[in-house]
Amino acid sequence: MGIVGIVVVVALLYFFSFDRQNIDYKSILYLFGTEIIILFFMLRTAVGDWLLKGLSGSLNIITVSSKKGVNFVFGDLKNPQATSQFFLDVLLPLIFICALIELLQYFKILPFIIKYVGKVLKKLFHIDEINAFTILSYPFVSNGVFVPFKEQMQSMSDNQLFTLSIYTMSNTTVTMIASYMHIIKSEFIIIALILNLFTSIIVAKIIAPYDISTVEYEISTTSTNKKSLITRLIDSMNLGFRLAINISISIIGFVSLITFINIIFKAVCGHSLTAILGYICAPVAFLMGIDPHSVINAGTVLATKAFTNIFVAINEINLHTVPLKTQAIVSVFLISFANLPNLGTTLGIMHTMTNEERGEVIAKHALKLFLVATSVSIINGALAGIFYSF
Repeated sequence: MGIVGIVVVVALLYFFSFDRQNIDYKSILYLFGTEIIILFFMLRTAVGDWLLKGLSGSLNIITVSSKKGVNFVFGDLKNPQATSQFFLDVLLPLIFICALIELLQYFKILPFIIKYVGKVLKKLFHIDEINAFTILSYPFVSNGVFVPFKEQMQSMSDNQLFTLSIYTMSNTTVTMIASYMHIIKSEFIIIALILNLFTSIIVAKIIAPYDISTVEYEISTTSTNKKSLITRLIDSMNLGFRLAINISISIIGFVSLITFINIIFKAVCGHSLTAILGYICAPVAFLMGIDPHSVINAGTVLATKAFTNIFVAINEINLHTVPLKTQAIVSVFLISFANLPNLGTTLGIMHTMTNEERGEVIAKHALKLFLVATSVSIINGALAGIFYSF
């Protein structure tokens, strides 16, 4: 069923494409083939399994390291009887991961990787320098990725701007991985990060193709930050703490709001809003390959994530009680920024980095952008389900 789901989603993307005449089918096939080969290698070969376990172990090292710092400061405050230590265990590790990324930036390890991996992506999959830079840099620098080519964004075509918007909503940031690891298996996180990269390029090439030969500028990955290492580390740690606080505020607000709305809906029509949304989104879950016994719960998760975020959505299902295939599909689907709150953020960024007129180019297609970004997650979940089904 996962294959059927992918075909349906791709067909819809083709139907709603801004420019079907100029879709680069050859590079799209290359991209699809590459991610399938990578999935097969990672999940169906001994070497790939060893590599996947090694990468998962590396993520676990990050978890252990971040937890050590959190426990040193807050250990005495932790109540073993408490049902939730979400802020301490899930959000505060963001401080460590932000500092680690800054360290890799300072010693030019990340810029080196981005530069040369970007060249490979550019040649293999027929994407321009800005595409390659954005797709590789966004997970590490988030929305600051647009700063190096802010001036060029003024003259970009509508499809170029739409492509950049797809990338920001279809992927996630490395700073969030520390939080995901406490609620989702490490191997699913790694699979999702790989699929997000390839599928977001595929979807962008279908929905918003443009002539890359018109892109004649290159992006420099040289840092303009002249602060000392210690100052930069402190700044990054402060950023991590602000992220933890902002996410906490968002979760408190959304969970409370959803609970309130569910109570009202149940009183009026006998069913909560999340239950209704679960039935509405159940066909999508079924097309992704989720077993019939779990489609309602999975549909609730899909809808909740679309309207809120991954942390609120994950509370709608107990991943430990569903089959491995369902775990993989749901987990991979969840790991992206494809939701309504981030849609608002993306529109705001485009408005800020360009101007009101250029920002309106994206704003008038806001619903399409949201659905396109969600389609990336659907395709990824279906691909993961295919490889976890045998």
